[in-house]
Amino acid sequence: MKIKILLLLFSVGAYCAEPSAFGAGDLNAPNPYGLTSSEKVILKNKKEVKTLSSNLSFVKSELNDMQEKIDGIKSVVDAQNSRIYKIEKKIVLLNQKESNTSNEIASLRSDLNATNELQKENYDKIKSVLNELSSLIDSINNSYVSKDMLDKKISEIKASLQDRLTLLEKKISSKKIATKKGSKLFYLAKKSYKQKRYSEAKEYFLACVKKNYLPATSNFYLGEISYNTKHYGKAIEYYKKSITLYDKAKFTPTLLLHTFLSFKNLKDKKNAKKFRSILISKYPKTKEAKAAKKIKI
Repeated sequence: MKIKILLLLFSVGAYCAEPSAFGAGDLNAPNPYGLTSSEKVILKNKKEVKTLSSNLSFVKSELNDMQEKIDGIKSVVDAQNSRIYKIEKKIVLLNQKESNTSNEIASLRSDLNATNELQKENYDKIKSVLNELSSLIDSINNSYVSKDMLDKKISEIKASLQDRLTLLEKKISSKKIATKKGSKLFYLAKKSYKQKRYSEAKEYFLACVKKNYLPATSNFYLGEISYNTKHYGKAIEYYKKSITLYDKAKFTPTLLLHTFLSFKNLKDKKNAKKFRSILISKYPKTKEAKAAKKIKI
């Protein structure tokens, strides 16, 4: 009797230890079992989708954070652009005034320098944010924003701001030059020319021409600046204006020599021969005429 009872208990225990056949193939169970090969593939895909979904949520969160940082810095840059626009507008108003110009320009110069410093700080902040964003984008094959497009956009912003600031500085510089006397302008022009600061010298000589101060000489030096910077067509224009105003200047042999050489560099043999001939016939004993004789066209 005891043996029968023990056998019965053993059978019940063995039965209870086996999983129920009704739970086999349940993909939603915590630990699915009894799966077919197709069900195993489905289960594996479900796990991978879940993992990818989690990773995608993380990426979206990181991108949103980066975008917020960029938007924040962009608002600062836009504010600085607005400030620059106001400065430019103020300069336009200055052109309509005749008094207190120097004080106003000094104030604008100070304001412009301060704005420049702020813009430099903004560029550094933008660069920092872009470095963070770049690291994130590099870790994702299919990113939402192209790294190259972002870099290109930021470069465009920098170039636009720099162009506006450069233009503003030129306007301020031109305004300051316009207030100087002709003699002072010519002195500064010659000084800059001797030091080969051609862009600066050109501004001063142009101001001299505008004030009609030594226009023949000023046009000659403008021609020399163009000649030395290899803008031969422009050099010829200035030389022509100079010699038309006064053809007895001591620099006339140099003017004729450089006119001849300008045409030569422009491959205009006809005019090159013409000016070499004029130089040699009218100033035969000058070093310029002697140099011209040695040059083949």
